[in-house]
Amino acid sequence: MHRDCHGLELTTESAAAAAAFGRAVSSYVAWRTDTMDHLNGALQADPEFALPHAVKGILMLSLRKPALRAPAEKRLAAARAARPPATDRERHYIAALASLLERGIAGAVTRFEAIAAAHPHDLLALRLAQFELFWIGEVAWMRDISERAAPVWGNADPGFGAFLAMRAFGLEETGSYVEAERCGRRAIELDPDDPWAAHAVAHVLVMQARLGEGIEWCTALSRNWSAANHIRHHNWWHLALFHVEAGNRDAALAIYDTRLRDMDSPLMRAMPDFFVDIQNDAALLERLELRGLDVGNRWSDVAELAAQRIGNHESPFTSAHCALALAAAGRFAEAEELVRAMQAFAGEDRGTLGPRYALAAIPAARAAIAHRRGEHDCVLEILWPARRNLWQMGGSHAQRDLFFQMLAAAAHRLARRDMLTVFFEEMRGLGLAHLEERSSYADALAALG
Repeated sequence: MHRDCHGLELTTESAAAAAAFGRAVSSYVAWRTDTMDHLNGALQADPEFALPHAVKGILMLSLRKPALRAPAEKRLAAARAARPPATDRERHYIAALASLLERGIAGAVTRFEAIAAAHPHDLLALRLAQFELFWIGEVAWMRDISERAAPVWGNADPGFGAFLAMRAFGLEETGSYVEAERCGRRAIELDPDDPWAAHAVAHVLVMQARLGEGIEWCTALSRNWSAANHIRHHNWWHLALFHVEAGNRDAALAIYDTRLRDMDSPLMRAMPDFFVDIQNDAALLERLELRGLDVGNRWSDVAELAAQRIGNHESPFTSAHCALALAAAGRFAEAEELVRAMQAFAGEDRGTLGPRYALAAIPAARAAIAHRRGEHDCVLEILWPARRNLWQMGGSHAQRDLFFQMLAAAAHRLARRDMLTVFFEEMRGLGLAHLEERSSYADALAALG
């Protein structure tokens, strides 16, 4: 039996396996690209070590690809056939993988939550809980798990900066902007390379419309993201988002070309279809077009990736963006095919995602298609009754704002002052400050006087 740097027991007699597993956890919470290499190293040192088998399966499923479900099932079988874990903590990880394979995301999170409650220094459980909850929109639950752990953390604890970054994001998404910014900036002081801390503070700044500060923050830290995994693309997206809101459309488009869809990047070549990258690309192009910028043929590549996800129901938020990309490229038949597949899945699924597709992702997808067809009445008909449910498709307030921008654009086009009055009241309630300073809403607000 070995212990990790926080004193957590590991059911292995191999010091090399325990050390490799510790490196895997450090890599994962630091958003590095070599996490799987370290898990493989742990299993090479001790093939009977059940925990790395389970974590490998969990991380495979986190890529949101149906093709990885079969390999993840093999990891579950290997974990169950390996040396029986001596701790409840390790057994929870195996049970979490089993739940995820059944699309029981909430059930898996309860396992991570139980681990974090008993072992609040378990950064892996905290990070996995935050990841899964974020993609189903359960931000209050996400915040509560990290807040329960906060009292035991301090400067002397290994990984304190990574914990602060997680805590900052949970606080930001639930509107505690002052404390979120404090935690995020402290995390950057401890580790300027931490991309999640940079991300959390960027969210605070965009929600508060501190656009100039956001540009400065992301620009200054961007030099530190080169070792990160695909989160680096999302952080560049945040910089582009600040530029879009500030009216710097050409600067945002340059970031798209050189950072978001740079096919010369080894990271992009290794995984050109990463689900968050598809979201980033579609969301940025759509925001630019909403502001009147011609993005040329850039929709073509994104639509190709979107078409490959027809029938993939692992991520409601991504599915809505895929419908948008296909419609934007003029591929309406495939966009409609995607929505029909989403509807069939929503009617059949008994896991966590089916209801979220029905209540949020499908209305968002249908509205995006109607928006592209210029059917503004239809956009309002679909999105107005669904607007209070959109959080259930996952993503952040700043990301989902794209669909609210479509709603505002349609209401403005149709001179629906009644809707716009209610709409802007609700947007301020969500925490979006200084709406009049955002290029996304300036015209509609001006029309209201």
